Amino acid sequence: MTSALLSIGLLLSTSCGPIPCGAAPVADEVYLAAPAPVTAESGESDIVSEAMAYLGVRYRLGGASREHGVDCANLVRLVFRDERGLDLPWSASELFRQGETVPQESLRPGDLVFFKNTYKRGISHVGLYIGDGRFVHAASRRRGVVVSELASPYYRAHYAGARRIVESGAAVVAGS
Repeated sequence: MTSALLSIGLLLSTSCGPIPCGAAPVADEVYLAAPAPVTAESGESDIVSEAMAYLGVRYRLGGASREHGVDCANLVRLVFRDERGLDLPWSASELFRQGETVPQESLRPGDLVFFKNTYKRGISHVGLYIGDGRFVHAASRRRGVVVSELASPYYRAHYAGARRIVESGAAVVAGS
């Protein structure tokens, strides 16, 4: 994992990676970040590691692969499919109805964080919490998959809540 992140860091520092050359990154984004420590028995570290492996992947609306790009909901879907074998919904608003509600002060790595009224009314964006107030998400065509701070003014203003995906056998327990 560490060598992969260092490789991404070298790519970003030498070729501008997902950021167009000469463009300044958004101040609250961290393009090379280690996931927060998590407990091994929870499986959260595997989810965070899988999500972090998408750093630098380009954004593509409806995209569902590292090679061709991902959107925010498909990033979450792919991570949970690959790490847990779960088949989650295709949209942020549908994902918002899955799992259990989590208060922001109780977030754990692997929880889903949701935002409203970003490019359309209602729940319109989702990311995966990685710890220390940060989340990984497919931000936009210009920025691709990045790590951002929940406390940044933009994300604080649009924060809608968080959900924890709870498994029961092979199924996801729908919302409470």
